[in-house]
Amino acid sequence: LSRTFAITVKKNGSYTVGSLKYKITSPKTDGKGTVAVAGAKSKTVKSVKIGATVKIGGKNFKITSVGKNAFKDYKKLSSVTIGKNVTMIEASAFEKCAKLKKIKISSNSLNSVGKKAIKGIYKKATIQCPKKKVIKYKKYFKSSTGYKKSMKIKK
Repeated sequence: LSRTFAITVKKNGSYTVGSLKYKITSPKTDGKGTVAVAGAKSKTVKSVKIGATVKIGGKNFKITSVGKNAFKDYKKLSSVTIGKNVTMIEASAFEKCAKLKKIKISSNSLNSVGKKAIKGIYKKATIQCPKKKVIKYKKYFKSSTGYKKSMKIKK
């Protein structure tokens, strides 16, 4: 006996895939749907890898943002890798992650870094980004509360 179910994906629905939680921002199931990373299953995670896409309910979704308060207060988080489809790091995304020393951004299409996104991270943190985007991304991070001159933004 076998049954087939149509799995529907709701906008603003939350799903956990692997060790990360995702929130649906655009529920298109034709491969053009988008999600925001909403955090990790455990607050004690030390490193996070945010990919370019994620499969939810058998459908592929682009990961286009690191959600508001996604990794706020993750005391042990020390490194983050952000995938190539991310266009936005929302408000307070990494706030109070005192051990966060390394952020690697693979995305060439980042358009904004929210208020307090990096407030309270390690004061000598290194933010790596694509060579052609260093100047542009530096502007985004400098406008975010919590940026310190001791932080390095490099290729």
